[in-house]
Amino acid sequence: MNQFTKKVIGKNNIPETDKGVSFLDLISIISNDKLGNKLLELLDKESYKDDFIKIPGAATLVSIQKKINKRYWKEDLESSLENINLYNDKKFSINFNSLEKNEYFKDLKLKKISTEPLYSASRDFFSSLLNMDKYASSLISKGHRDIVDANLNLLKTIQNTKRKYRVLHDREENLFFLRAIVSLNKYFDYNNNIAVVIGLLMLHNESKSSKIDYKLLRCEYNESFIRMFFESTQVNELENIGQVKNIIQISNDEIKREALRFTGVCTISFKDSQNQLGELFIQPQDIKSKILSIKHNQVPSTAIEELSKINNSKKVHQELYNDITKISKIKDPEQIKYLVRKKIENAKGEEVKRFKQQYLDELKNGAKNIIQLLTIFKKMELLSNEDIESSEYIRYIIYNALIEKK
Repeated sequence: MNQFTKKVIGKNNIPETDKGVSFLDLISIISNDKLGNKLLELLDKESYKDDFIKIPGAATLVSIQKKINKRYWKEDLESSLENINLYNDKKFSINFNSLEKNEYFKDLKLKKISTEPLYSASRDFFSSLLNMDKYASSLISKGHRDIVDANLNLLKTIQNTKRKYRVLHDREENLFFLRAIVSLNKYFDYNNNIAVVIGLLMLHNESKSSKIDYKLLRCEYNESFIRMFFESTQVNELENIGQVKNIIQISNDEIKREALRFTGVCTISFKDSQNQLGELFIQPQDIKSKILSIKHNQVPSTAIEELSKINNSKKVHQELYNDITKISKIKDPEQIKYLVRKKIENAKGEEVKRFKQQYLDELKNGAKNIIQLLTIFKKMELLSNEDIESSEYIRYIIYNALIEKK
């Protein structure tokens, strides 16, 4: 299932010809999205109709979403437990029957489908059945299909709650996947298309009001998740080191409770001992870097009110810059390196295990001054550059060591 692996687009992958995107081309990715169009109405769609969103990389984002939209259809299917059974031959699957009332599957002339669970979908499915997720997982892994089926049939006699299931239809392969269980009530689908449109429009507004320009620096994404990093032209000097550049990170998870989120991030730009330019991400934990967030249970009018908090970015970036200036006063780089090494040595998570030894090997290099320390950290960041979870984890560790001294 490599098609669901998170992908990375870096600044070197963005064509020089990508200077931005027209408003009309931008909103084409939500043309059939009721929630997206409601948000545009609340944002006064007509006032943008002749605008060009002058953000380099914007056209690349639209192109990414168009390709995903062409390949995948996402259907929120309501189903009761009595219309669900398990397994496709010997392979575990979650199957939905009696689909005649669903318009999408009716058009496909399908009365039943077999879905392969993705991510935590299998665990969530069984967790909703009297918390039997660990028990079911153990039975499935050991091949006890008969016991799994028997348990489901018994549960049908005492529990028949209707739920809404996010089904992905891979139209290239004509395969179905269960992505998640979503709320039957108060769920608003702030999806990746909406995140791209709203994110670019908010930055476009900021550029017009503050004269600060933005460009796409990096994008991490899959069919249900996106994280975009936009670098601003606002630059601050960092004494004896280099410069600090402000970045707004816009992320979206179509399933998690907190959907669309704007976060303040920075990079330190410096020249190493070889006079090569390096840039190190400085990313604190969410509570310090949050600019605004929209949850899946928020109505569109409340979401628009939340978007007005984009002005918080100035405060977040100023506080982050104030923290970063402490780096100039570090007197013992080896002590900072020690803090990072101890964190990695004690880490148990999968996001560290994949690169643990490589990180520790890099930390064996000496750091007589702050530039050498930043160079080591940058090399560590590059080691896991294509692995989103690992790179995010290492950024947090580096921030805590450099700024919090812990």
